[in-house]
Amino acid sequence: MKAWMLDEPGKPLALRDEPTPQPRRGAVLLRMEAVPLLSYTRAYIEGKLPYAFPPGPFSPGTNGVGRIEAVGEGVFGFQVGQRVAVNPYWRADETVSEPEQVLIGLTGISAGSAPLLGDFRHGSLRELAEFPAATIVALDGLDAVPSSRLAALGKFSVPFGGLRRGRLAAGETVAINGATGYFGSAAALAALALGASRVVALGRRASALAKLVELGGGRVKPVVLTGERAADVAAIREAAGGGVDLAFDMVGQATDANATLAALRSLRRNGRLVLMGSMQVDLPIPYGEMLLNNWELIGNFMYTRADYLTLVALAASGQLPLDAIDLTTFPFAQLEAAIDRAGAAQGLQCTVVAGEGERAWG
Repeated sequence: MKAWMLDEPGKPLALRDEPTPQPRRGAVLLRMEAVPLLSYTRAYIEGKLPYAFPPGPFSPGTNGVGRIEAVGEGVFGFQVGQRVAVNPYWRADETVSEPEQVLIGLTGISAGSAPLLGDFRHGSLRELAEFPAATIVALDGLDAVPSSRLAALGKFSVPFGGLRRGRLAAGETVAINGATGYFGSAAALAALALGASRVVALGRRASALAKLVELGGGRVKPVVLTGERAADVAAIREAAGGGVDLAFDMVGQATDANATLAALRSLRRNGRLVLMGSMQVDLPIPYGEMLLNNWELIGNFMYTRADYLTLVALAASGQLPLDAIDLTTFPFAQLEAAIDRAGAAQGLQCTVVAGEGERAWG
């Protein structure tokens, strides 16, 4: 079978013939049909990110959609031929206070995660890929949706976990900081699917916010940030109709904290702020304001298995509009062109690599 292999960070990817794996106990073998690419894939394979890489050579690739080719011993809930999603966020199934955790095909997370990362070092950019059964998600109720479209679930999964961690309830007002970004734009749609009465979409480009307003059916209010904190707070509060119940920060690589602090200060009393971005500077917390307003600050990484199942259920019901994502699909052999496209993608755009199985299925 064919697989894209990275010998080590900084070396070019190579499409090679690799032995067909057999699923170990507790694992499944998938024939991959569609793999979404992260916007920073190029920087990752060039070794420009401070990640703990799997031992090489390995196949990169995180999320994906595929059909089960074979199941290993000890797998009880999945069957051959079933279409499933890959959830790369794998935590050791051990009853300890801090289980080791990794993102399969990308990086180790916890301090002692190297053995876990090496145990399943290959990601989803393979014709046939083996994953722990614990990282596979059933796609019940979505048989009519092409795999390339379902691959966009990976775009929603990260912000969806943060919104659920922030306890977003139906009828609440949420502000999304970074709403024009890859994950932030998905967060706005996910908040609507969860029943937010109003989504205040924050960004620096009015044109990028306009698409969210169009999709929001009157429930999305745009705010173009100026960088002037007091003015931005006033604008957010006005758009929110008085204040925000939940602020969600998904800004990538920010070099100043003004937008995040504006989102914080837009909160109503007892409001919550969830941090899921990658800001590069410290966040100066106003101790007295936090205390007097009963504000809650929540750092969140990724999502739970229950979050992913709920995400699938919302997509199957039509409450989460997967067709709102602007897909660009490339054949498996054209990965390099797909990586370039992913790096240029903005907002609701998503780049997907489709395997032979997807073309036959679709």
